[in-house]
Amino acid sequence: MNITKTYVIFFLVVILTNSFSNINVLASPVIETSKNDVCFIPCTARYREYECWFDCTYKKFKDGACVNGRCCCKK
Repeated sequence: MNITKTYVIFFLVVILTNSFSNINVLASPVIETSKNDVCFIPCTARYREYECWFDCTYKKFKDGACVNGRCCCKK
């Protein structure tokens, strides 16, 4: 009974740890920086394509768009 309980607790800890770490967040900057110059603010329901484009052009970039959930600007 104790071994089963230990395995269940270990399994739940592994699942909980995996839910807190997001693999996409770790890999996305490497992919995005090859196509874009600067990626910063996360795109949300309130901060969309137009807001991203506006902020990028205001900061003297040529273009801006939401890429993988983040606002990325091109020089």
